[in-house]
Amino acid sequence: MTNAALPARAALSHLSEGDVRAALQKQIPGAASSDVRSLAQVVVIVWDLVGALPEADRREIVRGKDRLRAAILQAWPGRRKPIADAGTVEHSRGTGLGERIGVAEGRERLDRYAKARPLESWAGPVAGAGEIEHALGIPRSTLSSWHKRGSVIGLLRGERKLAYPLEQFVDARPLAGLADVLKVAPDARSAWLWLRQPHGALQHRLPLDVLKDGGREAVVRVAERDFA
Repeated sequence: MTNAALPARAALSHLSEGDVRAALQKQIPGAASSDVRSLAQVVVIVWDLVGALPEADRREIVRGKDRLRAAILQAWPGRRKPIADAGTVEHSRGTGLGERIGVAEGRERLDRYAKARPLESWAGPVAGAGEIEHALGIPRSTLSSWHKRGSVIGLLRGERKLAYPLEQFVDARPLAGLADVLKVAPDARSAWLWLRQPHGALQHRLPLDVLKDGGREAVVRVAERDFA
């Protein structure tokens, strides 16, 4: 390598997070600041790793982009299954159906595995229409109207009775953004489960908490992507 190439190499390997954020905000002006910040941080990390490499090595990375993508996804196995190398076929054989058992024993095994879970164990605090009217002052007729319009989430408790998660109400009103999530989710249960699980695209925060902090636009954008 010539001495003249050294300053160019040093300049190429240096990139500030502020520069990346400015470029991203210019290209996608409507993006949430939290999304821009996290994406800029990722870009800088990757840039620092590959920016100082010889050009031949960077070209090799580009040619092997599928392997790079698989390696990145492998670092978070719970998020998504990594893609297989191109042209690779894995051959395997199953173990078969196993031994046959009688109906009585089958039902006994199902009873051991399929344990009923209380609604509150995954949905958080819930209440019926009467309890909500007493505690929050929301008339039953109003709550029913909100539910029919898709503004609040009602979860079945038993065959017909609805229970309403209390975390969806702020100042006795439905949380802004709930209706948008319900529009794209397949059902109320899926929507509420999604809202109460940390999401990587939201800095590993609960979408429900982001909505409470006024991040409606970011939550709706991620929900539309996930439920599309």
